[in-house]
Amino acid sequence: MTNEPPGGAAALPEFDPACMVELDLRDLLRAGGAPKAQILEAVATLPVDGVLHLRTPFLPVPLIQLLQPRGFQYHAASFSDSDWSTWFWRTTPAPRPAAKATGSAIDRSGAEDLRLLPPPEPMLRILERIDREALAFEVLLPFYPEPLIRLLADGQWRLELVEEASDGVRVRLVPGGRNA
Repeated sequence: MTNEPPGGAAALPEFDPACMVELDLRDLLRAGGAPKAQILEAVATLPVDGVLHLRTPFLPVPLIQLLQPRGFQYHAASFSDSDWSTWFWRTTPAPRPAAKATGSAIDRSGAEDLRLLPPPEPMLRILERIDREALAFEVLLPFYPEPLIRLLADGQWRLELVEEASDGVRVRLVPGGRNA
């Protein structure tokens, strides 16, 4: 086994194997699958002292670039040109913007509040929910999501404005139909 981590890689620390989440994505990636939602779900549910271990046919550079700003370190090892292991663990809390000083005027009940997440996290979370859910759901966002409208152009989901307030918008995503 040869270690070939790019710049910024850290030494693999000792950790409790019981806190390791393993994802072998080699076959899925070779078949053209997109495991991003699966990976982000594993990251979101990773225990405090947990380590995510990915097996991939390549070094997952875009994922490294996505997770490092969120407080994750990584270590990568190559077993061959098409067999990599990459371990991710949190070293700092995920960065979050400071809460707004003004009180909320928008109704928060029954909706996932994504207003304080840094971009592109709200969009990614919405797209993940669309991939795994078949029922309508509501989210709170800091502003009307124009880029999301373009992503929903295939007509399988539509976006409805439910409420607009000084501290954001409440939108409902509904399966089927075209956006108005």
